[in-house]
Amino acid sequence: MGLKGIMLQRILFLTGFYFTLFPVAEAYVSIEIGKAHVRESQMAIQPLILSGPSSSSALKAGSVIFTTIQDNLSSSGYFKLIDQEAFLEKPGEKMPEPYPKHTNGFIWKNWQLLNTDYLLLGGYSFKDKTIHLDLYLYHVPLRRKIFQKQYVAKSSVTRKLAHKICNDIVEALTNKPGIFLTKVTAVRSVGGSKKELFIMDWNGKNNKQSSFHRSTVLSPSWSKDGKYIAYTAFLYWKTQRKRSGSLILYNRINKTRRVVSKKKGAHLGSDFLPDGKNILMSVFLGRGYMDIAKMSLIDGSVTPITFGPHGSISVEPVVHPNGKKILFSSDRGGKVMLYSMDINGKNIRLLTLQGSYNSTPDYSPDGKKIVFSGFSNGRFDIFIMNANGSQLRRLTSVRKANNTWANNESPSFSPDGRYIVFTSNQTGNYQLYIMNLANLNTTRITMDSYNYKSPKWSPLLN
Repeated sequence: MGLKGIMLQRILFLTGFYFTLFPVAEAYVSIEIGKAHVRESQMAIQPLILSGPSSSSALKAGSVIFTTIQDNLSSSGYFKLIDQEAFLEKPGEKMPEPYPKHTNGFIWKNWQLLNTDYLLLGGYSFKDKTIHLDLYLYHVPLRRKIFQKQYVAKSSVTRKLAHKICNDIVEALTNKPGIFLTKVTAVRSVGGSKKELFIMDWNGKNNKQSSFHRSTVLSPSWSKDGKYIAYTAFLYWKTQRKRSGSLILYNRINKTRRVVSKKKGAHLGSDFLPDGKNILMSVFLGRGYMDIAKMSLIDGSVTPITFGPHGSISVEPVVHPNGKKILFSSDRGGKVMLYSMDINGKNIRLLTLQGSYNSTPDYSPDGKKIVFSGFSNGRFDIFIMNANGSQLRRLTSVRKANNTWANNESPSFSPDGRYIVFTSNQTGNYQLYIMNLANLNTTRITMDSYNYKSPKWSPLLN
């Protein structure tokens, strides 16, 4: 998309659905990402029109697709949705192609009067639990068709289809991949002191429990391909007659898991190296301090990367996207602060001195920024800075209903770098929130009475 005069046609097969992109000339209108925070584009989304036999299943499928598209695009930071009450053309009144191309086509002027930037129209049919959907996206000011697509999907993946549609819209307008098929994993309370691993859609929907250890789970992290999640679980070992922190590798695709390390220590944080064959972890190696080490996922061999100093801890390793540096937290200087080092442990450099405690760091996908939680003025808040520690900025500052300060912790970047997910107790319990870094608008994505910790955003997924 976006190259003038080029005619494109492709078919993409995914699990449960496919789409066809019809050739459209001159579909080069785009959103400039760097200016997205200046003004959100005005978008009008007409409800999908059902053709053919109607049923409760058909109506439900259309409603799920429409509302999911609305929710995704309105929270993306790119668009401001126009109220349907203001529409001059009602759903089904006009065909989804413009007049005079179609004698009963929509009228450009009716949408220009509403200052519409982008217009999304579509219709669908439903048969044998299968959805056939035709979608049209227009740029109204220039009267251009951005794309026309046909989608076919089983009703079992209706929500996934809607996420895919939103990805297509964002990619067509920004030339950047959308995040609407990504996932967030987090640790959630399940009763008493027990905590388990949960995985949900990027917006908190479809939230499902993924571990069942009846114990405490800590510090999840994603593999770079999104297939695996590593996390710590305190498991009971009969031979040792005690519980100890074990590093678990969970296969998200086939729902299997295996213990990859039972070494002494809580494995406080881990991260996959880009090669997918090795993982960084923090662990006691019998020298009186907690080190960061590299472990092979092939043969289990462990190579220390840090070496003290004596009595110190080095935890929460994060690999730079280029695989050449490691970000971590350590109390080697007295207070727990953030440090960086080369992948081999050399050239250790102090990055922060914010307050009395800095932890849970994360690199942006381009490696240029770092987010972390810092304790200062009696509370935890989210901070962002350049990867070299310069230009530190506080992102959160929220009071609870009783006027006391809320704690905001454990930030994690989205794979496009435009958002972070984090935990906050601003409503009482620790819930998950997403912040748009362009305008700092924050949206709560979990709406229950549990407590969430250590959220991690997945890489881009299909």
